[in-house]
Amino acid sequence: MNSRSQAVIRPSATIVKRRCLRSIIALVTFALGLKELTRPFDGTASPVKPMDTSSSVENPCPESDPSPSTTRKTAVVIFTHLISAHPSLDPLMAIYNGTKLYLNGLPEKAPYFITVDGIKDVPKNTEGELFLMESQENRNKYDEYIRRLQIHFKDHDNVKLLIAGKNIGLANNIHRVIENLPPETKYMYLFQHDLPLVREINHTDILVTAEANDKMRLVGFKGEHPIKQPCGDDITSESGIFYRRFKQWTDRNHFVRVDHYIKDILPKVTSVFPEDNMHKPTRLNCTYFAPYYYEAGKGDPYYEHTDASERYGFKLFERVKRGELPYSSLSKVNIMIMKQEGVNITELEKYKNH
Repeated sequence: MNSRSQAVIRPSATIVKRRCLRSIIALVTFALGLKELTRPFDGTASPVKPMDTSSSVENPCPESDPSPSTTRKTAVVIFTHLISAHPSLDPLMAIYNGTKLYLNGLPEKAPYFITVDGIKDVPKNTEGELFLMESQENRNKYDEYIRRLQIHFKDHDNVKLLIAGKNIGLANNIHRVIENLPPETKYMYLFQHDLPLVREINHTDILVTAEANDKMRLVGFKGEHPIKQPCGDDITSESGIFYRRFKQWTDRNHFVRVDHYIKDILPKVTSVFPEDNMHKPTRLNCTYFAPYYYEAGKGDPYYEHTDASERYGFKLFERVKRGELPYSSLSKVNIMIMKQEGVNITELEKYKNH
């Protein structure tokens, strides 16, 4: 994991002090009659001490838990599948600890779901098949990853592991999560395994604003690409955070109403990735399907793409060079993207017959 990913879990002392102050403010606002009180998000007990990504962060301002209905109102879901870095838990813990550090206001005992998709069978035609597939080596790696997960989270009663017996894809894993949600859960954050948060997000503001605006069904966050094609119907929250709709539906990191997935999204999904089926409805009916983007999609990215699956650019080239992936598995689109990202295609073509 690169140094930038490791930095995700090292908040400054100033940030931690500010979070403790928010805890006091939250108690005051509760006394003034706000609908609910959520705990400040978790930080480290000692903000100046570097932390290993394999361990979980702790709350810098401990306090009594909110009510179960408040605690379970929003779930956090992290989707994983077999990658070359497994059985290491580092990529997962970068995501997990990032949610603890940067989702400001998320209750400490909010329900977490970590899915582990099954390994793909080797198809007859492997062109474009870039995910790791069934082999004894990969099976051993996968089984050890699951064993380490179970050991690490065995004492976390709010964390549930959902392990698929076979490869079912992102959309079906979302189905499984929804089937296992507590009845009190109205919202969920969906995080992919290689998109760690790198900036603070005001969860309390998102939750309060969604509660006050039924039209806010899904909230996206800016990644490495610019957000384009606004379609109006802006919302400014009571605390001044600006939300704007854009015709860019994404299954990358997002906050969403559970019933929106149940009633509106999953019935339309026939692909492995929901966004494959959601772009067209979003263009045709922007005011219903288009996500609101936090802070109108402006400013620096809220997460980074680490490409843990090694499916793009130089990481993909390295897999071919290592002999892990045959050149014949590369599609024309794969090669085009590699060329765009600076890979020497002449050098790549040397591996055609390997």
